[in-house]
Amino acid sequence: MPQPDAMTVMQRESRVRHGVVDPVIGGEEVAAGFNRIEGDEFVLRDEGFACRYRKGEGITVQLDDPTKAGLLDLFLAGSIHSAVAAINGYTALHASAVEVDGKAIAFTGPPGAGKSTTAAAMRARGLAIVADDTLVVDMAGPHPMCLPGHKRLKLWPDSVAMTGTPAFEQVSEDYPKIFAAEEPSEIDMPLPLGAIVTVEAGDELAFDPVRGAARIAVLDDDHYTAQHRVMAQGQDRARRLTDLARLANAVPVYRFVRPLDAGRFGPTHDFLAAQLARIEQDTR
Repeated sequence: MPQPDAMTVMQRESRVRHGVVDPVIGGEEVAAGFNRIEGDEFVLRDEGFACRYRKGEGITVQLDDPTKAGLLDLFLAGSIHSAVAAINGYTALHASAVEVDGKAIAFTGPPGAGKSTTAAAMRARGLAIVADDTLVVDMAGPHPMCLPGHKRLKLWPDSVAMTGTPAFEQVSEDYPKIFAAEEPSEIDMPLPLGAIVTVEAGDELAFDPVRGAARIAVLDDDHYTAQHRVMAQGQDRARRLTDLARLANAVPVYRFVRPLDAGRFGPTHDFLAAQLARIEQDTR
């Protein structure tokens, strides 16, 4: 019998129902502010809500404080989605992505590097958003395939102004970013990963290839996406680096340095758009 595709699995496993969440997993209670994976189960607790995922049964949500509904939605699209992906054998990356000529270009980098801002700037130049902040990749086939994102694009107010992106509602009372898109993704099917671009701030605009072991370092962070892969798949350091190397060696990897001077924002991202178009031309 053929196996269901990754999108079908993630849609099925991400079903949400409301009910009572047992905070105990693996014989231990998960404290508020923490999460844990044990086998095919995941528990996350925060002040005012709790979630439990069990493979094959979807996600159970217990919302005790209605004022936390917005924050709960943020967790469902972020940490919980990442854990579901990891338990089902997929790789969730701390990355935003856009579509360039039928392929996904992933922007990586630490929190605050400008991944979402970069994606929004590329969207303003005609590229579709694939995912924001969390990119789920299916590594089962001969080439990494990126799934449509589960989070709506969100930006700080200054990034909304610089990118010219429409501003919708604030993410939540506890999180002052602004939603800058109505839907989580502007594509409706998996796309092959075309390249990885690590984003960093600097004085001099640059776009250069990353080679050797530095390609792995681009993906080796301590984000919850990485933590969930370790918990769900029992990875030790060696296996984790092997998996990252497989991903980094599958596509070109680049380093994009973007000046933070607001007056250079437009030319900086015009330059990046031209570089992304050149990647596709060079890899055909």
